[in-house]
Amino acid sequence: INYEVTVVTGDVYFFPCKRWLAVDEDDGQLARELVPVDEAFMKKGDDDDEDDSEATLGLEQKAMSTTYTVRIKTGDKKYGGTDANVFMILYGSKDDTGIINLKASKTHKNKFERGMIDVFTVEAVDLGPLKKLRIGHDNNGSAGWFLDWVEIDAPSLGQKLHFPCGRWLDRGEDDGAIVRELFPNPLQTEFYTPFVPYEIKIFTSDVFGAGTDADVFIILYGRDAVCTQQKSLCVNKRERRMYFERGAEDMFIVELEDVGDVIEKIRIGHDNRGVNPGWHLDRVEIRRLLRKGKGSETVIFPCERWLAKSEDDGETVRELVPSDIITEKLSRDGSLKVTEVEVEDALEISVMTGDVYGAGTDANVFLTIYGDLGDTGERKLSKSETNSNKFERGSVDKFTIEAVDLGQIFKIKIRHDNSMVSPDWYLDQVEVLDIDTEEVFLFLCERWLSKKREDRRIQRYFYVKGYEGVRESSASKKKNLALMQKSVDNNMNKKNKKKKEEEIDLPIIPYHITIYTGLERDASTTSRAYVIIIGANHTQTDRLWLDLRDGRKGFEAGSLESFESHGSDVGEIKKVEIIYEVTVVTGDVQNAGTDTQIFMTVFGANGSTEEMLLQKNEDRFERGQEDTFNMEIDDVAPLRKMRLRIDGSGSRPDWFLDKVIMRNLTTEEVSVFTYEGWLSRTHGPKRTLICEMAAVVDEEVMVEVTTYIVQVKTSDVAGAGTDANVWIIIFGENGDTGTLALKECNKSNKFERKQVDTFRFPEILSMGDLSKVRVWHDNTGIAPGWHLEYIDVKDEIMDKTFRFPCDRWLAKNDDDGQIMRELACANNDYLDLNEKTKYEICITTGDTAETKENAWIVLEGRKGRSKEFVMENSSKKKRFLRGNVDRFEFSSKNLGDIAGICLGHTPKDGKKVKGEVYWHVEEVVVTERELGNKYIFKCNSLIPLSPKRDDFITVECTKTIESFASKARSLVPVKYEIIVITGDEKGAGTDANVFITLYGSNGDSGCRQLRQKFRNLFERGQTDRFSVEMLDMGELQKVRVEHDNSGLSPGWLLDRVEVTNTANGVTTIFLCGKWLDSKKADGKISRAIYPKY
Repeated sequence: INYEVTVVTGDVYFFPCKRWLAVDEDDGQLARELVPVDEAFMKKGDDDDEDDSEATLGLEQKAMSTTYTVRIKTGDKKYGGTDANVFMILYGSKDDTGIINLKASKTHKNKFERGMIDVFTVEAVDLGPLKKLRIGHDNNGSAGWFLDWVEIDAPSLGQKLHFPCGRWLDRGEDDGAIVRELFPNPLQTEFYTPFVPYEIKIFTSDVFGAGTDADVFIILYGRDAVCTQQKSLCVNKRERRMYFERGAEDMFIVELEDVGDVIEKIRIGHDNRGVNPGWHLDRVEIRRLLRKGKGSETVIFPCERWLAKSEDDGETVRELVPSDIITEKLSRDGSLKVTEVEVEDALEISVMTGDVYGAGTDANVFLTIYGDLGDTGERKLSKSETNSNKFERGSVDKFTIEAVDLGQIFKIKIRHDNSMVSPDWYLDQVEVLDIDTEEVFLFLCERWLSKKREDRRIQRYFYVKGYEGVRESSASKKKNLALMQKSVDNNMNKKNKKKKEEEIDLPIIPYHITIYTGLERDASTTSRAYVIIIGANHTQTDRLWLDLRDGRKGFEAGSLESFESHGSDVGEIKKVEIIYEVTVVTGDVQNAGTDTQIFMTVFGANGSTEEMLLQKNEDRFERGQEDTFNMEIDDVAPLRKMRLRIDGSGSRPDWFLDKVIMRNLTTEEVSVFTYEGWLSRTHGPKRTLICEMAAVVDEEVMVEVTTYIVQVKTSDVAGAGTDANVWIIIFGENGDTGTLALKECNKSNKFERKQVDTFRFPEILSMGDLSKVRVWHDNTGIAPGWHLEYIDVKDEIMDKTFRFPCDRWLAKNDDDGQIMRELACANNDYLDLNEKTKYEICITTGDTAETKENAWIVLEGRKGRSKEFVMENSSKKKRFLRGNVDRFEFSSKNLGDIAGICLGHTPKDGKKVKGEVYWHVEEVVVTERELGNKYIFKCNSLIPLSPKRDDFITVECTKTIESFASKARSLVPVKYEIIVITGDEKGAGTDANVFITLYGSNGDSGCRQLRQKFRNLFERGQTDRFSVEMLDMGELQKVRVEHDNSGLSPGWLLDRVEVTNTANGVTTIFLCGKWLDSKKADGKISRAIYPKY
């Protein structure tokens, strides 16, 4: 039926139907709402030889109407069902449906029986959001009905509404009503992404036995693995018997998930049920409406194969890719423009199985190829063109697949289903050849796909050789990233951060931040900068973005910029962190990739970072790859060197490291650390799991390679020698050397009484001036106690020797029982601090007020006050210009630490002052030249011009930067009292050996065992006290407590640790309250504990 309506204006509207109004046909509806369609589509239907206009018009009508799936639950009560005629009316915010007679249930022939759910389809046009429904019956027959609930699902709206009832519609029950109004329960409403309509035409081939009565289903796939649910095209047996006959063309209009602009493939199959389930499918055509403008797009998926257990390859499910896309678009003149494009692209796949024992597999293998224009979807590699028995050891199997144009291919996903007797597979490489362009894409694999080997994965992602783009793990989704399109890597370098459950809400306060960009070459940057402020107890702000005013971008050399940002109140500011972009380059040699744990430590002029884990994230650190990610790292710049360590774990413990590149995203400074060697116990000449690399900045090597000659003098006292194994770590201004074993010696019998033993360590990065050494032994041998007199360390490249006196026992049975000592460098003791010294004063003038007059300054030190230093201005050498930094140098007696300054502004030549004249001082930096300590004074003040010497401003020291030489002088032995309190619970005590490491502003103490003679330590509720001597740790930042899990009851509940510096009386408390037990809680037997402030 078609209806044509002509209104008075002369406009013609076409209301096509071409649908059944019948209970036993179509969707069973007896009433339909019709929508108008464009005249061009009507003419197209008239011109066609075949009657396919139904499909075209049906899709347009489907898009303009809303299909509701109505589920009605009859209550499970005696006599709850009804034989009456049931009707309903849906009410929306714009309109209602009128009376809908519920005649044709899709689930039951006998409707509305006790405990049953009946499903109906209702179509309506432009109702608006549903507000209520009215449901009732005509009271005929056995009319009484107990209605439990009604559920209405509208896929095109992405909404499922639940209308509870739970009442009788019966003249003799409840209130006697047989019509009720129901309202949706908001708590039971479900929202999801709205569905879109697809017109699916199925063409069954015209060959003998081609038809099927099986349940045919389809899945549509878009880009990035987006797909629809599996959709059965027939809803019941009656429809299955009607459709998919030999030579038939069957059309279905279904609502499914939106898979995007491109349908990359479909999966179509059947359940192999029925008398003759085998099916020969010719092709599938899928049409959908264009997102913009009037028209539609038809995608053709050729098949021309059997889906039958007894035919072809026995598969009843096939994946089809498009061959052509036909676009019908309504042009401005009202005509229908049709275009057709071929989209098939042939790819030849070469899969090389590795030549190692057990490399071949009998499992089913699946491949997905990704390009910048889309992906192939998952394809089964079924029939090899080169081998009848595919994927055997050392063989190359070739496959050809048809796909849409993928653009530039960059990634593959390959997996197997772990089926058959020998599923384990060692894949060497995959090569993809685009037959049309003859371009080859090589994917180096060299991995097991196995549930038993390596990391037990049977699915892997590989990137094309030489790929430099962003790599994503399979678990991650693409995000809109705020910085360089990459998120900060979760690299476990936040060990010092509290867990989320321990975080508390901090008040928001303003921070005044001043950024001074240096005058050095390339000091400027155009990047967007930010700062993270870290305070006491490891609290920290979020990123505080430093955006310049007036839309300016970047920081110019020598500029001074001020900002005000609001962030969490972190208390006393301890440090800031910045973001580095880290690029790790794995070498392009066979088996270069690794699964092992990789740890990184970065050393700079301002300290070192903690050891940070570089997370594998599935596909990092593979052969020939460059892996780039962002990390938050303590601001220790300028960088000096890097230490990388692997732990040798994993199924592939060896790694060929090429280099690491670090780019400071704030300053844009790039540091390159080159190794070009193996980290392995079995590969390469060094057979090492650790390496150190000097930073190279602008082709300048920041740390030189040297040879250390270590001389160890054993004392001339009875029993001084030892047979134990001895190790040292050397500390200096460039960090530390790591652990060095005192093994290879010029004497056959080392560490004998009164003997000097010499050890040589070639090709080691120079530590610069040295501050201390840590020396210890393992207490093995017959008489392990050792009396050490001193250690001399010579740096050959510096041609300088550093002495570290000891004259103490390292013995468990002598002195204080310690077998580890830290020795301060005696060279620093000889540094002659004269009564007089020089001070460099750098003054930064602000942007608001410069001066042509003179200035003066007085330094207030802990040891005294300086005389007045006059800073003269002249016409020849102009000082204190806007934004300038002026340097002055004065001699003075040594004032100790500078606590404050007095700053004045005075006229030249005693001139009189006319009016009010000011000088804007932004910052003053005072450097004591003997030791190099810096004292920073943030002024940001206007200083009035005045001839009077009592007219000045006083500024307290804002920040002190202690030099290496000063820190080294402060390294004096200090006794620390360590109090350990065990928890008061059942089983809280431990029999294991307990160790502690203290971390402070001056470094760490090394791992120290807590032991006492003739005492049962760490018992339930007990307090144990220990006295340990070590070099001054400075302000304590954390402790690490651990045990070796030995003894009958190693599990331990640690309540807290209290550490007192006996030299200054400062006690720091570290609250724990957790188990160190491999069988309880998180299973940890080592814990880092932070101080309570």
